[in-house]
Amino acid sequence: MAVWYRGEQIVRQHNHPLSLRQYQDQLARLRNDQTVDKFQTNVVFLTSRMDGDQVERKVLYSILDKWPKRADVYWFVNVTITDEPYTAEYTVDTLATDYLVTVKLYLGFRVRQDINRYLRTIVRDLMATGRLAAQKQTYSVTSGRDVGDFRFVIIEEKLENGSRLSRLDRLVIETKLMIKKYATTPAKWFGLEFSEVTLETVPILFNEIPALPITERQ
Repeated sequence: MAVWYRGEQIVRQHNHPLSLRQYQDQLARLRNDQTVDKFQTNVVFLTSRMDGDQVERKVLYSILDKWPKRADVYWFVNVTITDEPYTAEYTVDTLATDYLVTVKLYLGFRVRQDINRYLRTIVRDLMATGRLAAQKQTYSVTSGRDVGDFRFVIIEEKLENGSRLSRLDRLVIETKLMIKKYATTPAKWFGLEFSEVTLETVPILFNEIPALPITERQ
């Protein structure tokens, strides 16, 4: 646990969160950009750190830089495990939009983390209160289906060889990533075995990778 805690400290020192509101205009333009193929109706990003509209840099990097992901609704989901065994609660913020949704799930330590099923319930709650438009489906085996398709994006972090870290900090980060690698897969842990899941890899320390000098041969 000490290694994990120290690893989180190192990452927080080097990777500052970004404000969704700051990138809201870009996300709106991408959402309406017909020249970009639609990635999915609902794209869900599972994030371990989220505070208000602040999300991990890697999430926005995935949407805007990795390759532009056009969607009708972008979901940002954080899970907190509570000390109570059977808690099943959530908070939600649409940031005064109908296409950006932050969700904090508070689940008891004995509750199975079926994220997909919880989101289906939350979607219907938001539609019922007018905070989210119905997503009527033209083709479906279910008559009157008004909730669109979902894709979950799980972002795996890797340590870049060129990152500027001390030997000790590098060892801590490598150990943290090794523990994460051999733990239960995120898709299984979050109950996404039968969901559409995309795995992506990003550098764990964005700002610590220097360019390598190279000279053009004449």
